[in-house]
Amino acid sequence: MTEITIIVSASIFLIVGLMIEKRLVPRVTIFEYEKGVRFYKGKLKDIVGPGKYTYLNSSTRIEVFDLRPSIMSINGQELLSADNVSVKISLSVKYQITNPQALIFQYEDFHGYVYMTIQFKLREVISTLGIDEILINRKNISERVKELLVEDQSLTGLLIHSVDLKDIMLSAEMKKVFAEAIKVRKEALNSLEKARGEMATLRSLANAAKMMEKNPELVNLRLIQTIESSQGNTFIIDTNHQVKEVCGEK
Repeated sequence: MTEITIIVSASIFLIVGLMIEKRLVPRVTIFEYEKGVRFYKGKLKDIVGPGKYTYLNSSTRIEVFDLRPSIMSINGQELLSADNVSVKISLSVKYQITNPQALIFQYEDFHGYVYMTIQFKLREVISTLGIDEILINRKNISERVKELLVEDQSLTGLLIHSVDLKDIMLSAEMKKVFAEAIKVRKEALNSLEKARGEMATLRSLANAAKMMEKNPELVNLRLIQTIESSQGNTFIIDTNHQVKEVCGEK
């Protein structure tokens, strides 16, 4: 075998070996914002940080978790209020993984478990509120759901940052009912304001009459003011101090 043939054969074996190694040897890259949980033969070995990891057998496995804050959206949940009104609510929950090891040992599917828990807590809050309270107290609903999630001891390895209620949707029939109620309420307020204005006017006239009755001089002052404010007209004052306008402009 010539020297050239040996070199070519060695090169082929090297290339094939590299291809097999690349295909068979698992490689895992963990970034700065991630952590890995490493198992060897089914047993927890350690928690690994950022870096590139290569293992030569199938007995080793690394589960990688993103530690950055994440948003979980709960959309279009159809719920019943305390007064049996159907309402659809959407909210978003901002959470962050703090203990990857706890997540693995606690949940088979932590995303699904967290999603289901948020649904239950939202239903628990809405079932205690009437529809008027739900429409008015959006912020209180978000705060109450967050409190229940934080207090839930089964949610381990996670930090709940915030809960934000995005949408409250009513059926077309309920929207019509609320529109009519708002219209009636506005009409009632307008009638009340009108009545208050009329009562204020009557009180003012009654007070003026009492003042004139106790102080006759006020009548003469009012007479003088009336004459001064009228331009180009002629007035006749009789002996009873009654005023009569007898002509128009001069």
